[in-house]
This record gives sequence, structure tokens and C-alpha cells, in this order.
Amino acid sequence: MSDWNFDPVLLAVTLALLGGYLAAVGPLRERLGEDVSRRKVILFIAGWAVLALAVFSPLDTIGRRYLFTASALQLLLITSLAAPLMLAGLPEWLVERLLPLRALRQMTRGFLFAVVAIVLFNGALLIWQITPLFEASLRNTAAHNLRLLTLLVAGIINWWPLLTPLDRHTRFASPFQIFYIAAESVPLDLFGLVCIFVGHVFYPTYANAPRLFGVSALNDQALAGVLLAIPNNVFDFILMSVVFFGWIERSDRAQRAREAAGELTDLADPEAYSQAEAEDRSGI
Repeated sequence: MSDWNFDPVLLAVTLALLGGYLAAVGPLRERLGEDVSRRKVILFIAGWAVLALAVFSPLDTIGRRYLFTASALQLLLITSLAAPLMLAGLPEWLVERLLPLRALRQMTRGFLFAVVAIVLFNGALLIWQITPLFEASLRNTAAHNLRLLTLLVAGIINWWPLLTPLDRHTRFASPFQIFYIAAESVPLDLFGLVCIFVGHVFYPTYANAPRLFGVSALNDQALAGVLLAIPNNVFDFILMSVVFFGWIERSDRAQRAREAAGELTDLADPEAYSQAEAEDRSGI
């Protein structure tokens, strides 16, 4: 139960992610003359650390052999914590080089990509919950590794419309993002509710596993459903609040910029400036 999972494929992929990022923000950045803030580096490394903890720690072993709750927690750590932290740690210039085609970058903006992100995120997660596929991921190392990689990619896609690494001015600052947050996890929430109230265990591995901490297989499945449904909704409410206030602040900045531009235009127009002076003297 306390075994750590040091699968060589997972180890190689995770180390390649960290090594590639450090090379990009180190030697490559210096050669290209680009800049990256310390905050972004810390965010990416923190996300990578959460990813490593989720896939290498005993949590992975417990999730594969004993408890569905551990598997659900692993899913949340990868998609709701590791993915957004790593995405937030990407500097814009690096994303532009990872997506060199302008048309490809434009595809990641707008309503259509948001819809695609919702479909891909929930589709990828729920397909792996189908009993034969999920059981295969528990018993077969290659399938398990593929599932973990799918979770990470799906998480990054899901967070893209919110963190928008190609446009820092609209991160958590668009009214459309509020509706996106409300819709993006609904299918996964519904699956969580099914896990809570269904009267039978979905996966034979957990039904036949030795019981840990005295938790029955059915209660374990219900607890996993609670993890998938309730924290997501609380987190979504917090995110919607962040987006709302970010949108208000962005609107205020835009309004102040328009007013400043209007004042400069008036001052550049002699007649308008003279009229403004006359109005000031007359007390209007």
C-alpha cells in the first residue's frame, strides 16, 4: 500500500516536462532575449511537483489496488491543480513558439474552442471511467500511463479558456468565462452524483480489494463521487467570483483609459480647449 510508483515511462515523461521547461526559460530565453518572471517559474514548478506527487506517491498504488477514492483524488490533483499551475507558468513567448502558426493560435480563442474544450475534457475523463477501460488502466501499466497523460492534457485544455496564455489581459476577466466555468464540469459532476447514489459498485477491482480503513466498496465509491462533485462546485463558485471581479476591474481600467484619451483629444483641439476653459471660468 505504501509503495511508490517509479515507472520508467512516467519518470521519463515528467522529467522531460521539467527539463524542457527549465531549458526554455533558461538558456533558450537568454539566447532569444526574452524575459520570464520568477512567479511563473514558481507556478510551473509547483504544478510539476503536484503532478509528481499524484503519479509517483502511494496515492497511485492505493488508487490502482484498493480505493476508488484515491483514484478520484488523483484525478482532481492532476486536472484541477497541476494542470492550471503548469499552464499559468508558461510565458506568452514560449506558447507562441510551441504554437508557431498564427492560425493555430487563433483557434484557441473564442467560443468554438471553449465548446471543444468542454467536450474534450469531459469526454476524455468519462471515457476512461467506462468499466472495461478503467479496469484496464488499473491492471495494465501502459493503459494506466496513457490515462494519466490523458488527464494532464485534458486538464490543460480545460483551463486554457480561463488562463488564456496567449492573452494575459483576459485571464479571469471575461463575462463569458463565468458561463464557461458553470458548464465545463457539469458532466463530471453528474457522474459524481451517480457514484454517490447508485446501489452497486462499478469496478470489480475495488469490489474485490482488501478493505482499507474499514471502508466498504460501496461507501468508497460514494466518497469518490463526493470528491468529484462537491469540491468542483465550491471551486467553480470561487473561480466565478474571481472572474467577475476581474471583469469589473478590467472594465474600470478600460473606462479610465477612454476618459484619459478623450481628455488628451480635447486638449489637442484648440477650440475644444478654449471652450473647456470658458466653461471652467463660468462655473459650468
